[in-house]
Amino acid sequence: MIEIRNLSYRYPSKDEWALKGITLSIKQGEFLLLTGPTGCGKSTLLKCLNGIIPHESTGEFSGRVIVNGMDTREYPIRMLAQQVGMVFQNPDEQIFSTRVVNEVAFGPENLCLCRAEITGRVRWALERVAMADYLYASTNSLSGGQKQRVAVASVLALGPKVLVLDEPISQLDPRGAKEVLSVVKKLSDEGITIVLVEHRIHEVARWADRIVVLDLGEIVLNQPAGRAFKETALFKRLGLRLPRAVWNPGGLNRQAEDASRASASRNPSKGRKAVEIRDLWFSYESKGSVREKRWILKDINLDIFAGEIVGIMGNNGSGKSTLLYRLAGIYRPQRGSVKISGKLTKRNSAYKLAGTVGMVFQNPSLMLTSDTVYDEVSFGPKNLRLRREERQQRVDKSLAAMELESLKDCHPQALSGGQRLRCAVAAILSMTPQLILLDEPTSGQDIYHIKRLMEVCRELAGQGHAVVFITHDLEVALAYASRIIVIEDGRISADFPPARAAQAEALTAVAGG
Repeated sequence: MIEIRNLSYRYPSKDEWALKGITLSIKQGEFLLLTGPTGCGKSTLLKCLNGIIPHESTGEFSGRVIVNGMDTREYPIRMLAQQVGMVFQNPDEQIFSTRVVNEVAFGPENLCLCRAEITGRVRWALERVAMADYLYASTNSLSGGQKQRVAVASVLALGPKVLVLDEPISQLDPRGAKEVLSVVKKLSDEGITIVLVEHRIHEVARWADRIVVLDLGEIVLNQPAGRAFKETALFKRLGLRLPRAVWNPGGLNRQAEDASRASASRNPSKGRKAVEIRDLWFSYESKGSVREKRWILKDINLDIFAGEIVGIMGNNGSGKSTLLYRLAGIYRPQRGSVKISGKLTKRNSAYKLAGTVGMVFQNPSLMLTSDTVYDEVSFGPKNLRLRREERQQRVDKSLAAMELESLKDCHPQALSGGQRLRCAVAAILSMTPQLILLDEPTSGQDIYHIKRLMEVCRELAGQGHAVVFITHDLEVALAYASRIIVIEDGRISADFPPARAAQAEALTAVAGG
């Protein structure tokens, strides 16, 4: 189905080749997992499969990519799109309709199918990703994970022969990820060829037929899934996560025991309150009575102290990101109160809280506005009017912490997804806010860079900062959080230290168990 021969590609104004002499064959119906460290060329390779490279991206291209007998250099994207359906890493870059039904129907409509066929495809695709109840919902009202499911459904509705997915489960909870992957596997069994990029190898491995690992633009491993993980030294060297039983009771107990041994070093004595929330309710609907509104947050009461690292977990759509927006002062409470370092958000806008609160959004691309990584990281300190020496020191320290020194002259939007996230984090860290908010900071990151980021958070917590991060990764929460908070249907259903994780029934709902 796919034949790649000696493929090399270099982006404009870049010295290094993103891909170097890639040769790879993929059979019809095969489920191929493509992985590797952040920035190794995975997303670039996917863009070569549907003609985005070389037709839409300038740069140096050599070699051949043949999909179902079609050389991608000789056919336009509009024709290749009927062969290869692609789900991008960030759903906001793919979704453009205001309603779910219109988004999923757009592709079949452009194939000039009859109304009955379009309706059937839309409902079938949404059912496959567990979004049938959101048929007429606004796409702007969806959580990041829900948007990802809609993006997958919009491609499924086209009925492509090859389905290419760039980290499709990066923003999904484990249950949602399992649902999407089971659909993808079923499509593979039905003859559709699957090429899937993912860092969450431990969740995807059992679904894949073959695993290909890239490093610095080259294939360093190409093995059937059953044999690939015997190369443990390679996976460890590249900072890739090896699959292991996480959700079985024994595995969770072992992790909880490890967390218990480490908890003494990361459980701060309760002192200054960084966050104080009382009786918080919030709805995105401005009109309607209290009973008529759909409340996203319900009766939230929460204290977070300086020096704490708080991990927030919960299924997609439970209200996690909405809570972080309240902490950042982006939206003011409709009922109840939120205090950040003693300041009421009702009286202090997000602008006034800048420097006190720093937030990295689920989609970091929306935060990056400067022409270079260096300018992006220095933007905050400049606007805080810091002295030049102190500003330079903060910028250099943040760039080093996120390993971005070699990329400081690059345009932020030209970076890989994982690198863009690290750039956004560096831009926040350079302001050294008292409260640091991270929405899915592990998304699109290999395990090496996840550990690097969380070690920085641990260092900041030790200096008296408070860190709150949203994650679907229980291993990361157990390893680094001093508290784990579970949100279900807009309410806090559990709040406990990592040592009690094995006994916390609330985790079952968010861990796919």
